[in-house]
Amino acid sequence: MPSMNTFFIEFRDPLFGVIVFFLLLFIISFISYWLGRRKNTQDNNDLESFLGKFDETATATIGSQVRENTISNETWLQLAIGYEHQGHFEKSIEIYLALLAKKSDSLTQKEILLKLGHNYFKAGFLERSRQSFLQILGNHPRTPQALHHLILIYEQLQQFDKALEVMDSLEELQGAQTTEKLYLSARAMLCHPKATIDEKAHYLIALYAQHSQLGYLVFDYLFTHRPALAWSHFDQSLCTRIADILWRVPLEQLNMEIISSNAFLQELFSARGDLNLVRTSATFEFDTLMALGRANYTKATLQFEYICTSCHTPSIFAFHRCIACHAIDTIDNTMSLTKERFEDGNTFL
Repeated sequence: MPSMNTFFIEFRDPLFGVIVFFLLLFIISFISYWLGRRKNTQDNNDLESFLGKFDETATATIGSQVRENTISNETWLQLAIGYEHQGHFEKSIEIYLALLAKKSDSLTQKEILLKLGHNYFKAGFLERSRQSFLQILGNHPRTPQALHHLILIYEQLQQFDKALEVMDSLEELQGAQTTEKLYLSARAMLCHPKATIDEKAHYLIALYAQHSQLGYLVFDYLFTHRPALAWSHFDQSLCTRIADILWRVPLEQLNMEIISSNAFLQELFSARGDLNLVRTSATFEFDTLMALGRANYTKATLQFEYICTSCHTPSIFAFHRCIACHAIDTIDNTMSLTKERFEDGNTFL
């Protein structure tokens, strides 16, 4: 009668090790497959939950065509981008939502979510945009574009503590972002409800003294709220860049000692008509205003327009962050002659 040992492999038998190895390999493969299926199921559930927040039942025409039509996703994406460029954000958003519902692969869903969040942001739906980018970061945490837009959203919501937290994550991915971090810190200080005007002014002065950045923001605030401090810490290399700010400084707040030592300031305030330090200027606008002043014509003034030195986008409003490329401290101005808007106490605005 055969012994029971014949039915078992000896512990020291090499075949035993091979069987154990393949058994462990099978177990690990099964667990990996099960975890992958579970993650895909969770991702799909998260996506369905996300889409459920933005049920666009009122405008389902394009969305139904996306789901039912055999046109490729790439074609629909190009159409959505075209709608976005034309400013039809509601149509492009509907296409992106319908494409997400088609359960594409993870990377395609990420690309569509980025475009969707960007559209929501441009259309002014900040909360929906925030949720779109958070959805991306839940599955793809190392996505700089999503982090950058979250910073922009929190900035517009004036939630600067959250913006700075996201900034730390972005720095881990892309390295130091000194200018943007300084800007967010300065904005946080200026919006702090318990900080006094003097505290804010001295904070900006210290920031500029240490980093020599955000000059337009710093002196815009100082000349508006604490002109004496602005003159005492005035950086004359910024004269042309902040000409529009200086143009608005009242006569009684001018610092004659600094003005008399700076040729540009002499021309600017002589052109404005407050001072008579010079009679001509190489700058056409200044020279014209001086000539009109000598002819006793006082109904002309300067009008300023602004341009981003990074992307060259023009704007009629001053900015600290470009509205197009979101670059910081890239403002420059151009001057043009215009008719004075205030005549006999009446405004034409």
